Amino acid sequence: MLTGILLLSIMTFVGFISYRRPRFEQRVFKKIPLADWITILVIPIVMYVGIILIVINILARPRIPILDFDDKTFIVFGLLFLLYGFVGTSMHFVSKVISRYIKGTNSMVYHVNEIFHGKLSHYLTFCSTLLVIFFTALLEINYPTAGRLTELQMIILILAGLLFGLSSSKAIFYTHRWVGGYTKPLFLLVTVLLLVTYGIFQTFGLDLSVYPVNLFVSALLGSIVVTFVTRQLFILMRLEKRRRLKFIGKILSA
Repeated sequence: MLTGILLLSIMTFVGFISYRRPRFEQRVFKKIPLADWITILVIPIVMYVGIILIVINILARPRIPILDFDDKTFIVFGLLFLLYGFVGTSMHFVSKVISRYIKGTNSMVYHVNEIFHGKLSHYLTFCSTLLVIFFTALLEINYPTAGRLTELQMIILILAGLLFGLSSSKAIFYTHRWVGGYTKPLFLLVTVLLLVTYGIFQTFGLDLSVYPVNLFVSALLGSIVVTFVTRQLFILMRLEKRRRLKFIGKILSA
């Protein structure tokens, strides 16, 4: 279990580093930057292995029916979004590489390519990844561990969730401002997923100490929400009074 979760967190951190470090973009192999090779080959495969390890561990536990859903429902939806995640990653890989070799920004080829390089591939990848992890957490609801997690295990899981959440937030989940980029819709999606998770645990009186994946996911989603809110507060404080009202109005109109 811990192995699979750590693989997810470490790969997200690797993705953040490769995305932020110029030298990974500057080093080219077969006319493709090293960062893009890492994104299309290394990260998806390792994260796939991590998900498989987690699911195998969950299904090996005794089943205690809590949520009135068949396991196949969560697995099918998880596989569906896993597929879409790979589609989004592949789309982004191809369009990003092509954009390096398109000269000028006025051609039709450039604008068509940007449709795939921009929000379409990003939303497919980001949202699908979140939903795969979320449905894995839902699957675990009916499979609590036999005993409570140790304090060390809980700390590791929370740190892994924070690493995943903060790396995602820093690398891809928000731009420098609230309006634009991917901030607004992703913030809403993460908030909804966090509230659903919290609502399930409150409704059924469940204990996170027997749900390692849900503990990890709660830390992950919570860290993203806190990062979003903190970021917007910092932006708000740096604005002039007139622009603050306009900024708040845009947030409330979301």
